[in-house]
Amino acid sequence: MMHPSRNVLVLNCGSTTIKFQLLDTSTGEALFKGAVDRVGRSDCSASYRYRADRPKLTADLPDAAHGEALRWVFGVLPADLPLYAVGHRVVHGGSFFGGPALADEETLRKIEECAPLAPLHNPIQLVGIRECMEFHPEIPHVASFDTAFHQNKSAVASLVPLPPEVTARGGYRKFGFHGASHRYVSERAAAMLGRDLGSLRLVTCHLGGGSTVTAVRFGIAVDTTATFGTFTGMPMGTRSGDIDGGIILDLLTRQGMAVQEVHELLYKKSGMAAISGVSGDMAELARLEAEGHAGAALAREYYIYCLKKFIGAFAAAMEGVDGIVFTAGIGENDADLRARLCSGLGWLGARLDGGKNLLRGKECLISTPDSAVALMVIPTNE
Repeated sequence: MMHPSRNVLVLNCGSTTIKFQLLDTSTGEALFKGAVDRVGRSDCSASYRYRADRPKLTADLPDAAHGEALRWVFGVLPADLPLYAVGHRVVHGGSFFGGPALADEETLRKIEECAPLAPLHNPIQLVGIRECMEFHPEIPHVASFDTAFHQNKSAVASLVPLPPEVTARGGYRKFGFHGASHRYVSERAAAMLGRDLGSLRLVTCHLGGGSTVTAVRFGIAVDTTATFGTFTGMPMGTRSGDIDGGIILDLLTRQGMAVQEVHELLYKKSGMAAISGVSGDMAELARLEAEGHAGAALAREYYIYCLKKFIGAFAAAMEGVDGIVFTAGIGENDADLRARLCSGLGWLGARLDGGKNLLRGKECLISTPDSAVALMVIPTNE
């Protein structure tokens, strides 16, 4: 029998943030949306609104852990909008999932099996799924995987150059992350340009607390930065980004560090926080750089250097690029970073419009009319 409601709650549980949207799937309208920020901290708070034309509301949730924060979300859901299903973002699905999956016990077991590959995400997302299933056991819960968008890379782009018996035993291949974001912004980029996605070569830059850059050729993710572990690729707030494997071996042998110590180092004590010596938050680093802080300046310069390097590599891999998309917290809001990056992309034919680059909060083409590469800011929708 047809379910009377087609309202789907979409949840994105992160390490310190829970984002949520209640969508009417028949129209695509967001009936209710918001976020709980700084989960587990004394200054934990929420902001939310009912429909786009209503005022934003706020609530203080001091020291709320994920379970308590989710209970609060369900408590403020509109009572007159019954749920049909709940969709959950999951960062790592390994080779198990090429698309969404019903969140049954077998699916949850596989998500847990992938947890060592995404230790900052999968465990918390499992908590979120289980909490929500307790609240609403009567409706379907569906897991949607960041890694799914990256499953169609070529055999060459997926290759890990180790002996076959080693890769088979460990399940080693190049995966990819922020798939929902890269898919969404590539589709929006095509719409903005009035082009068929199947005709475009795009570099999509999801730049936030976690940062990934993806080459999207004719609608297919053909390569990306973070591949097997979520600390690889771009430097991030506390994650190292790409690092010579010889250094990791040296830490384990000559430096005598335990495996768990190295794990903590790469995921929680490296990246922008380590380079700057003060913070992994890019907005804070921008403020400190403007005040003359040398560590903050070095961290931002390194981030821009790595981003430019990956864009260049992916332009070469796709034999050209039609558009570059900036999204997520840093990509959408850091105009200074975009300007400094694009000043070094003239060789690609990219030309930035300085005035348009200052616009915030909406989709915008920020390149000049004579730019050979379309430069776009597109707010993500994970």
